[in-house]
Formats: sequence, structure tokens, C-alpha cells
Amino acid sequence: MAVKLIAHTLIEKNGQYLLIKRSKIKRGLPNVYPCYWDIPGGRVEENELPREAALREAIEEVNQKIRIDKIIHEDSQFDSRKNAVFTRLVYGARIIDQCDILLDPEEHTDFIWLSSLEDLEGELIVPYLIDIFSDRFHIR
Repeated sequence: MAVKLIAHTLIEKNGQYLLIKRSKIKRGLPNVYPCYWDIPGGRVEENELPREAALREAIEEVNQKIRIDKIIHEDSQFDSRKNAVFTRLVYGARIIDQCDILLDPEEHTDFIWLSSLEDLEGELIVPYLIDIFSDRFHIR
């Protein structure tokens, strides 16, 4: 069985959080959670620490240099189709030097700054993000 590690960041600025909308197709294949709102993150590469991956993904996915504060969420799930366990670490982070948000249209189609998931009522939101907002921040 394989073990895969994923690192994400919930980026905060002035009491608002950055969310990005996943594309339907990613690099020619159906995306996981297509058209769902998510936060920057991705797979931890070989010889990379999760914190380093979170910093890299923030630059790659939204063009933001961030400072990581701490781990705010962890979850794991077994994917029987891939015979793998996926463990996700989510860091709380703040922007160091704000630049324009730049999205790769192959991965994400939109972004929003919000203080509550209520701003996305009726939209698709990745399940772990709902847990983070309701459990950790009590701002859902």
C-alpha cells in the first residue's frame, strides 16, 4: 500500500481567506472535485518536507509568498482504487508580500477572498474545507 502526503494552506489576509475554484479538466484528465472551491495545495514531492510543499504550491497555484503559522487540520483516507492512504496537512498562513493572484487555468478557474463559507452558499466546496471552517474557525 502506498502512502501519499498532501499539503495545503488556508491563506488569511485582513480576516479573509483565499479560496480557488478547481477546473473541470486538469492537464487533459478529469480533475478531482471538478468545479469545487478549495485552497492552494498539492502532493508533497520526493525529498520535500510538507511545509516546503505548501510554500511551493502557494507560489505555483496563486502566485503568493506566504508565512506558515501552524498546522490547523489533518485528515487521512484510504483510496481502495489506488491502494493508497492519502494524508492531508493544512497549514494556516499569511501573505508576506502580496502580488496579483495568478491562476493556472489548467488547474483553477476563479478565486475569492471571503470571511465565511456562507459567501459561497449553493456552491460546491471540498469537504475538508467545510470541516476546517466549522470546527476550527467557527465562521461557517
